[in-house]
Amino acid sequence: MKKIILILILLVFTFANQSFAQKDTLKLKGSIYSFVPQYLINHGIRLDYERQITPRSFIQFCPQFYLGEKKSRNSSDPYYEESSNEDDFNNITGIGINIYHKIFANQNFLKNGIYFSYGISYSYFDIDYYEDYLGETINASAYINKYGADLLIGYQFFFKNKLSLDIYTGVGTRFSNMSTNGENKERFSSTYFGYNYNGNLLHGGVRIGLIL
Repeated sequence: MKKIILILILLVFTFANQSFAQKDTLKLKGSIYSFVPQYLINHGIRLDYERQITPRSFIQFCPQFYLGEKKSRNSSDPYYEESSNEDDFNNITGIGINIYHKIFANQNFLKNGIYFSYGISYSYFDIDYYEDYLGETINASAYINKYGADLLIGYQFFFKNKLSLDIYTGVGTRFSNMSTNGENKERFSSTYFGYNYNGNLLHGGVRIGLIL
């Protein structure tokens, strides 16, 4: 992970030097509105808005909305079986926002769309779930505040100045704080996708956009 972070930081400085060394003239006709499909895996919807702020850089706002319901079995059910999945929940609602500054490496980014971006994130989740507590199964509630920072590199394809396809990867870090009436304060943190995940993570995904 440390080597990956170092490589990305070196790429950032390389791109920044190129940005000052080349003359910027290109102007995108419109803003980019994108959908990020991989968030559906986590009961979320992410819709991005990108606006050009200099000839080769964009500001990117990424609001997210989470809504999910999962029918969990509890110990009062005669067909109840003990589950080892610590990320099971009954209901979840949440909101989030990521803000990125994107800088393209090439003067003509419509033809050569390699870029790096960096930014911050915030998410809030309200989760209802079952938990074993003092020998009984209780209906628990959790309220999670999660903060983070990301460093990404990607390639954005532009099709006739109307459509965009963005493929990206990178690294990030997350700091999460969960308040709950349950006993386990580390619940929902077993994977990168966990709502209560703390630590470094790897990014990877696609964004499908319209230029309007």
